[in-house]
Amino acid sequence: MTTTIHHVNLQANNVRASAEFYTNIVGMAEGSWIFPPAEQVGYISADPSRMTLFPMQGAGRGENAGLHLITPEPAFARNNNLDHNPSIGGHVALQVDNLDAVIERLKAAGIPYSLTGTFAIPGMRHLYVYDPSMNLIEINEMISQ
Repeated sequence: MTTTIHHVNLQANNVRASAEFYTNIVGMAEGSWIFPPAEQVGYISADPSRMTLFPMQGAGRGENAGLHLITPEPAFARNNNLDHNPSIGGHVALQVDNLDAVIERLKAAGIPYSLTGTFAIPGMRHLYVYDPSMNLIEINEMISQ
């Protein structure tokens, strides 16, 4: 199985101030978030003062790869019927080529996870899980559209 980093999500209490830092100090270029079709989008804000993207190019990564800055939303998990809240504390997203194999290993180990399906990134399904140190990890895979 191949695993790569798809994105890093950082909590930003002031998204615009953080975006200015990454643009003006670090020299990164801000991009535009690409949402999946409306019927596949969960409860997620499209407001650039609450979420932004610094894209990273890479073959096979799909949309929205790179650095994500997002305002923490305490109700995010509840509003999306998840056990894990990816908007608080940040997370790293690992892209795999077989999410079902990961799910089977999580089930066999008795590790709880939140499966979102195609949620916020077109052509990609996701799950969230805590690693043994309680770091929130997103694991995702590209799917046919």
